[in-house]
Amino acid sequence: MAIQTSHRHSTTDHDEIRRWCEAHQGVPARTPNTATAGSAGVLRIDAPGHGTAGLEHISWSEWLTAFDGQRLALCYLDPPIRRGVSAWFELVHRDIEVGDFS
Repeated sequence: MAIQTSHRHSTTDHDEIRRWCEAHQGVPARTPNTATAGSAGVLRIDAPGHGTAGLEHISWSEWLTAFDGQRLALCYLDPPIRRGVSAWFELVHRDIEVGDFS
């Protein structure tokens, strides 16, 4: 039996982020009551199996604009290690993250 290894992949590419989210049943969201007049709030991806109940869903347009404005990147394992429906991921700050940005 071969052992499959995963590596951490980071991206800021909007199309790749949307594809990854759709493949893992994730939708753009934010933490409730964090949006202000000048900020979209604390961004999240509402994905099954990640304890994200109660998040406020927002449009991809609003989420991606805020994602770029907050200088975030999506990190995920490639290939994914499955845990139920979705796989591990996190949103990180671009200036801190060292990785493979595409």
